[in-house]
Amino acid sequence: MWIYLARHAETLGNIARIVQKPSTPLSTLGPHQANAFAKVYANTNITKILCSDYERAQQTALPLADALGVSLTLKPMLRERDFGDLRGLAYDDIDADFFAQDYKPANGEAYPQFVERIQKVWGELVELAKQQSEHEHLLVMTHGLVVRCVLSEILKLPESILSTIDVKNTCVTKINCHDLSDMPLLCDTSHLDIHSVALSSNLGAV
Repeated sequence: MWIYLARHAETLGNIARIVQKPSTPLSTLGPHQANAFAKVYANTNITKILCSDYERAQQTALPLADALGVSLTLKPMLRERDFGDLRGLAYDDIDADFFAQDYKPANGEAYPQFVERIQKVWGELVELAKQQSEHEHLLVMTHGLVVRCVLSEILKLPESILSTIDVKNTCVTKINCHDLSDMPLLCDTSHLDIHSVALSSNLGAV
């Protein structure tokens, strides 16, 4: 019934403010965040984990998967927006607002293409969630811009709410698959507070 939409833990690229490549690993803090996330969400009845196939997403989801005895289902469509030739570059070295919706990165995804991809995979995930019993839930482990795309472009949260949201590492949004306006958690990171794990600032979003 519930979809838990989560962002991966902190990476080296987040710290360095670099447009990340698929193989970017977690930082030294990242595994601690992933373990704290797993300790809390192992108490939920998550029966399926859908995960971006990028390394940082898999590394974040694996502790919970192991705790639950659930395998990861890798979904390439849950990847971060493809910034093409910008990947590997520091934010400060890019002479453009590459987050702007009208910016088309060379050999990457234009924003409308990105939104179309996320809309398609989100529809598939909602239908999958609806096929589960009310006591079986899904975890979707993905990336910062994917989370923001779901909230802004699909769930259509008002700007008054979006402007207050900080999509931090391992943040969780809990969504009722039968009523997508029902969100008891919105970009929640309280699982880190419970286990006294540092919360990195959201310096590098992608």
